[in-house]
Amino acid sequence: MKNTFIKILKIAIPLGLGAFLIWYIYNKFTPLQLKELTGYIKNANYWIIAASVGLSLLSHVSRAHRWSFMLEPLGYKPKLANNFMAVSVAYLMNVFIPKSGEVSRGIVLDKYEKIPFSAGFGTIISERVVDLILLLVFIFVALALKFDILYSYVLDKIPPSILNTIVIAVVGLGIFLFLFLSLEF
Repeated sequence: MKNTFIKILKIAIPLGLGAFLIWYIYNKFTPLQLKELTGYIKNANYWIIAASVGLSLLSHVSRAHRWSFMLEPLGYKPKLANNFMAVSVAYLMNVFIPKSGEVSRGIVLDKYEKIPFSAGFGTIISERVVDLILLLVFIFVALALKFDILYSYVLDKIPPSILNTIVIAVVGLGIFLFLFLSLEF
């Protein structure tokens, strides 16, 4: 009986808080804002909204499935549904506390699949490293393909004397970081 009551509270309190916040914000609207909001709701293209929600769900399922592939070599085979929920919780947590979603993914998997937090979090970190490397590759490809446009834009907006100072500072910082890191290791 006590466990059932606690489960009900875990669902009822967030839903009640959400309903209260919506009601609170709605009551702050002026009549003009309410009319404008009603117009937006009436004129919305719900096919585009449905397609957007569908593609978002597909993206979450794909990410959950990819996470299963990363956990498999470690000897864990979590259910796709639990991975999906962990990914969804991560996105929700990131709304409130940026970058907390990665930690919450590991915690959810630990709780529901008994996969150690360190293993789950390690796969998340490796996923982020791969994402960073791919992002840098795409940035360098984009810069290489459109270098002439970027170069002419920068020359138009920044005087050459300031641009030379920035280039010297960046090169100097790069050399300093290289020497600092090479001396540490």
